[in-house]
Amino acid sequence: MSHSVRMRVRFWGMTLGCLIAWAVGQTIAAEMPQPAATEVAEPDGTARRYLSVRQLPDQVTLATLDNGLTVIVQENHVAPVATVRCYVNNTGSAFEGQYLGAGVSHVLEHVVAGGSTTKRSEAEIEQIIDTFGGATNAFTSTDVTAYFINCPARHTMQAIELLADSMQHCAFNPEEFERELSVIRQELADGEVNRRRVQWNLLSQTVYQVHPIRHPVIGYLDVLNQTTNEMIIDFYRQRYVPNNQVFVVVGAVDTQAVLQHVAAQWAGTPRGNETLVSLPQEPLQLSPREAIREMDGAGYDLVLAWPTVDLSHPDLYALDVAAYVLAQGESSRLAQRLKYEEPLVLSVGSASYTPHFAPGLFAIFASAQRDTWQKASDEIVREVERLREELVTPEELAKAKKQKSAELVFGAQTVEQAADSLGRNFLATGDPLFDKHYVDAIQQVTAQQVQDVARRYLVPERFNRVIIAPPGGSPRAETQDDAGTEGETRLVRLENGLRVLIKQHTHLPMVNIQALTLGAALVDTPQTAGRASLVASMLDQGTSAMTAQQIAEFFDSIGGQMSMRAGRNTIYGSATVLSDDFEESLELFAQCFLQPAFPEDQFDRVQRLTLAAIERRSDSPQAEAFELLYDSLPPESPYHLLQDGKLETVQKLTPTDLQTYHQQHFVPQNMIVTVFGDVAVDQAIEAVQQHFGALPPAADFQPISFDRPNQIDGPIAQHKQTAKDTGMVIVSYPGTSILDREDHAALTVLDAIMSGYSYPGGWLHNELRGAGLVYFVHAFQMTGPAPGYFNIMAQTHPDQVDQVLERIEANVQRAREGRISEEEFLTAKQRIIALNAQENTTIGQQSLQAALDELYGLGYDYEQTFDQRIESVTIEDVVRVANEYFGHAIVITTSPRAR
Repeated sequence: MSHSVRMRVRFWGMTLGCLIAWAVGQTIAAEMPQPAATEVAEPDGTARRYLSVRQLPDQVTLATLDNGLTVIVQENHVAPVATVRCYVNNTGSAFEGQYLGAGVSHVLEHVVAGGSTTKRSEAEIEQIIDTFGGATNAFTSTDVTAYFINCPARHTMQAIELLADSMQHCAFNPEEFERELSVIRQELADGEVNRRRVQWNLLSQTVYQVHPIRHPVIGYLDVLNQTTNEMIIDFYRQRYVPNNQVFVVVGAVDTQAVLQHVAAQWAGTPRGNETLVSLPQEPLQLSPREAIREMDGAGYDLVLAWPTVDLSHPDLYALDVAAYVLAQGESSRLAQRLKYEEPLVLSVGSASYTPHFAPGLFAIFASAQRDTWQKASDEIVREVERLREELVTPEELAKAKKQKSAELVFGAQTVEQAADSLGRNFLATGDPLFDKHYVDAIQQVTAQQVQDVARRYLVPERFNRVIIAPPGGSPRAETQDDAGTEGETRLVRLENGLRVLIKQHTHLPMVNIQALTLGAALVDTPQTAGRASLVASMLDQGTSAMTAQQIAEFFDSIGGQMSMRAGRNTIYGSATVLSDDFEESLELFAQCFLQPAFPEDQFDRVQRLTLAAIERRSDSPQAEAFELLYDSLPPESPYHLLQDGKLETVQKLTPTDLQTYHQQHFVPQNMIVTVFGDVAVDQAIEAVQQHFGALPPAADFQPISFDRPNQIDGPIAQHKQTAKDTGMVIVSYPGTSILDREDHAALTVLDAIMSGYSYPGGWLHNELRGAGLVYFVHAFQMTGPAPGYFNIMAQTHPDQVDQVLERIEANVQRAREGRISEEEFLTAKQRIIALNAQENTTIGQQSLQAALDELYGLGYDYEQTFDQRIESVTIEDVVRVANEYFGHAIVITTSPRAR
């Protein structure tokens, strides 16, 4: 006598046969009319309303209960057997939402299929199934979890009751969870030595870069190990609800009796919340990809694949025909070419996989030996090219269509096959009998359509190849001439006093050119605020030889980028171009930087734009608060000035004012030029000499002083009442300059302890954000070569401004008292060093940092000592600077409340 089978067969990916079978039954069905609600009652009086009961062809009934459960029944009296199935929608590895990567759908499947319910123990369930000679199993894929019991037809009602019980009343015994988790860990380990499983996972992660279909059904071990019983209970309660399930019964059954019994089993379970899992759109592949894995074995397993369309696309049918023409059967093109004409492969097959929830893929699979795999791969590519270049023959087209028709018939011989087709078709298309429509559509495919889809999708730029190779058998990469060299930064002084930094870096055929002058807020006054910003904006707006449009057209025509900007302490220009365009670009860049014309028409336009931007500062609560802070700083401090100026200052500026600024500060002694990239050092020096060397030095030049006051006599509090329903807080303490190397490093560490470094963290973030008091809070040093300020800024609800201020002051006092743990201190330094290493990674960023450090008097290689400066800071240094600098503060607040 047969007995229950509780196998652990799972579908991580799909074999060729499964892929092809999956493609059958994937598209969108038409709207169907809804008949009147039907009430089905059990003899004991329990009732559950059917909102819809539809009779479909092939003795199929499609019904929907009032709690949302879909029920599909097909009578098939060929043999006295039946299968009972339940498909849980919105599950599978692509639909796990917050648990993505954990394989939680699969873990849950194990626990539900192999565990107890609140009504029966696991042993009792097994005994019942053994008694009636049933077989039970379950599987999880990327988009569904399914459970089934196959049984003699006379025990269908028992099977329905058992499966319904598991779908609604899983007990989640902790010991069963731990047992199944252990089993899954072993499955995962076993999968790592299974070539087919590794191949499928590698293919998914190569073709799909964004869409969650790329993640394995079983999950990743690190994430899996974090899975708890509570997590799967939560997932069960979210997804295992009637309106997210499809219940299928096929076999020698009575439809009305099945509908009655199913309704009774779900009588006590209400409709659940609707499930909507948002899936990202996979971006279009733009260039070929390849993935290689070496595994134990002697042969090569290949997949050549191209991304295609999802289930609803009309090209689905022609792609499926193309797959059959290429590799369905021994007379197919690839079988004949690779197995018979020249024995290059052990096996070959193809499939067009088109899921309903993601773009599909067209794949060709082959197994070959060490000495033939490369040629086999090349021949497959040639056959795909042939599909693009030639029409398939009428005989090939007719054969593929006949094969598809036969596949439908042969794939529905057993009740298990029929039930799986009905359930999957409905989930994917809304039509349980979509197979018939699918085969009809296949019959309409033409040879021209096959060629069209080959030309549209099976193209070189969207090609993917996955190779599973024996140990040491990975294909060798083509030899490259030069991986790129990086030279040392070199400082050169021209005769006119101009400093030039040159660094050859041949990793990419590009060059970055920069020029910087000291000035900006260091030389502007409250009466000329915004002047440096206008100068920078005008540098690329025309020279004596070229108009603004001609300048823009030149850089656009070579694919280059040029910008001119003003910082708080400098005006700087930057151009990034391809190496071949370096000399011509440097010539125009030098003209813009050294010989701007400041044309009246362009000045009027730039001035209007600047004034409009100034007026819009009030749109931002952060900008309003900063303006209030700057206005509160000592007038002699460069930080008192707004970089873009104020309405009253910018309105008074003229082109003559800009020309005067340019004449005074764009002199070689006050300037530095950098050339970093794929250019020879001597060539770069010669080019800079040619275009910047003629600039005459200023006879009366006086270096700009960085000795500026930043102290305040006592605490300052400023409040601005606004119409915005938010509160801003800035607490500002006079700080130090970057030239005070030790104190600046100590304040950097203190900043990281209090609020993180580059990213939110530390005391302030953890306390204020953790308590829900602020939208954000962060500390930062506003500094440069002149002494600046240590600022703490937060955005909060207007009613919580005072509480936020109190907590900020409490954390400042904590720093003064030295209540800093060794772990906090060491973690802060490690974070600073690690994050700083991730900055200045492009040649443009590196050259700007070197140029600023040289201009400020620190030396162009100052950045190389960053780690050492941070490492040398002690806790005592941090406590010292907290007490030295955290004295009188400027407190800025804005909110709709009066203070």
